[in-house]
Amino acid sequence: MLVESDKRCIALHGMGGIGKTALAYAIGQWLHERDRYKDGVWFISLRDTHSVGTLITKVKQSLELKSFALERELRNSRVFLILDDLDRLIEKESNELIELLNSLLEQCSHLRLLLTSRDSLVRDILYCHQEEVYSMGASETRQIFKKYAPSQEKWGYHDDLTEDFNLLVKFLDGYPLPIKLAASYMAETQCTLKMLCEDLDIEPLSVLDSYSPQERKEKSLRITLERSFEILSVEAQDIFPLLAFFPSGLSRDLARAIWGRNGNKALMELLKFSMAEKSSTASDWRVTLPEPARTYAESKLQTGRGIDYLAPQVLDFYYSNFCDIVLKLFGNRDEKKRQQLLLQENSNLILFLQWGYEHERSSNKISCSARITASLSPYWRWIEANQDPLARLDLALAAAERNQDREGEDLVRKAIAAFASKEEFKDVQSLGQQFEFEIVTVNPRGEIIEQEIKQAQHFTETLESLSPTETEVWDDALTLEMVAIPSGKFLMGSPPGEGYNSEKPQHEVMVQSFFMGKYPVTQAQWRTVAALPKVNRDLKPEPSYFKGDNRPVERVSWYDASEFCDRLSRSTGKPYRLPSEAEWEYACRAGTTTPFHFGETITSELANYNGKLSYGAGSKGTYRGETTVVGSFGVANAFGLYDMHGNVWEWCADYWHNNYDGAPTDGSAWLIENDNDNQRRVLRGGAWYFIPGTCRSACRGRDNADYDNIGFRVVCGLSPRTLSP
Repeated sequence: MLVESDKRCIALHGMGGIGKTALAYAIGQWLHERDRYKDGVWFISLRDTHSVGTLITKVKQSLELKSFALERELRNSRVFLILDDLDRLIEKESNELIELLNSLLEQCSHLRLLLTSRDSLVRDILYCHQEEVYSMGASETRQIFKKYAPSQEKWGYHDDLTEDFNLLVKFLDGYPLPIKLAASYMAETQCTLKMLCEDLDIEPLSVLDSYSPQERKEKSLRITLERSFEILSVEAQDIFPLLAFFPSGLSRDLARAIWGRNGNKALMELLKFSMAEKSSTASDWRVTLPEPARTYAESKLQTGRGIDYLAPQVLDFYYSNFCDIVLKLFGNRDEKKRQQLLLQENSNLILFLQWGYEHERSSNKISCSARITASLSPYWRWIEANQDPLARLDLALAAAERNQDREGEDLVRKAIAAFASKEEFKDVQSLGQQFEFEIVTVNPRGEIIEQEIKQAQHFTETLESLSPTETEVWDDALTLEMVAIPSGKFLMGSPPGEGYNSEKPQHEVMVQSFFMGKYPVTQAQWRTVAALPKVNRDLKPEPSYFKGDNRPVERVSWYDASEFCDRLSRSTGKPYRLPSEAEWEYACRAGTTTPFHFGETITSELANYNGKLSYGAGSKGTYRGETTVVGSFGVANAFGLYDMHGNVWEWCADYWHNNYDGAPTDGSAWLIENDNDNQRRVLRGGAWYFIPGTCRSACRGRDNADYDNIGFRVVCGLSPRTLSP
């Protein structure tokens, strides 16, 4: 049924160690050998994968796709995709996982999925059929035991041999790992079948029958693990519990670096006793704990021989060996191998780096955790997809400072500077393209006194390729233009004599580089993204009051704008989001300190606002009474952004606070909840119907997050770093 049925998704579930992975792998091999799928059968191991972003990255890397937009890449492909061991993803990001799987199944009609996990996901997944993997039957148990046990002539000869074998089969209860452990134990100790039953403390059949299947499995697993552990060498007993710290598996090179040749001998011994498994999917030679043995292994950790003992040696290996290999592969442009190496080591790397950030104490003033993070930072998207490398670099910098590692500090600071110069977008093909724009400066009366042509970098996101169906046609070359905003410091808020109390106190903020939409999101852009699969909430395709494809979308709530960003992120593989308030003001000012980026005042020839009123010494102008086409005034600020003053209010990510007391100074969104006001969010930029003073660079607006009468523009960059309680 798994192979021949027309079901588009099959979900195998069952208890740990019952054989789901082996079954899935065998199915994949059978299909591959018979060439059933023209675009391939792919087995993706996801053990200890914590995020959907990493899942997407692993699929992209394994299938050698061009982008992270799996739905688009696989839409016309006939692929059989096996996603093995989804347990950690179900625990950490179950909603995101289900949304991704449903999106793939809805948009990729030729795709077939085979999933394995302990718990069933089928109730939430479209087009899916579930199958529970049960214990082996008695005949299968006998066959597997005989495969790993000594030949039967060595079992001993006595009248109760058949009865003892039946008792052993009942005790093992079709559980694959205890079957292999018991057989391997018998082979290594050269004991008879009767001696094996005695060593395993097997109770009479009447007692075994009184246990539930779950109790029998737990008992057989515990006892077979205990007996196998007892006969291990001292070196193997030392290494076995430590395998629990290597969720990605322990490689031969790393074992040799820590324990020398004895380490590799111990790993071979663990394999021989079925206490460890050789990874079938890794590109190098490495062993992993059988998942059911993990809890037992952790119980065998000795005092003083835990992660504090192990981590310094592992970090030294990563720093002196692993990083060099990765960097050489990147230097040789061996992209497939380097990505595979980072992906298969990612869980180990994250675990030990996190230890290093918190606990590393170096006597030689070398912080391995800091130096590793700095060295690998340009390639972090292969280790922790869609996560913020700057957050790790901040932790690395603190570790370097704590260990008085001056060279490490310099490496980390250079890595931070590299991100600020767009290093984090090295995979964006069109980055580096220049576009020209005009900026103007006005005097206090609003008269243009200076005009200048400037250039900036940008990349273009083509939205028409995100169409959810092959037959639906959007406007030609519908794009989203994203402008590079350089990092820098600025004074946020209004100076004395300008603005409102909510804009005080003025304070210095450091903002890292990012990309921002050249214009507010238009109605055509909104309509395209709103047609993509839902992430958290439904979106109206035509919410705006003033209609026009190139007018800004309005009448959307903060939640709607966030949903737009989520859908765009999923479809493109890039981290789109709302700007923080600090990013918005920094981008609006573009290096200026005057009330408007034009100068001391504003005119209705340069922006769309209520021109019946004036600001400062400026003149009254035109009140248009509606939104205008984005960019229609033809002038930008010094960064190349249009319509930052007026037209539509724009949502920011931040919660509303009455002033800047306690505000973050690193450019992050201020997401600490205000005890008196948890519902309102920040607005910026003013609007077509507001007075000119509300269009100032420093002016802050606010409204309820569910108020649906606002516009927005997006930013793209690292995931937003936020100030948490």
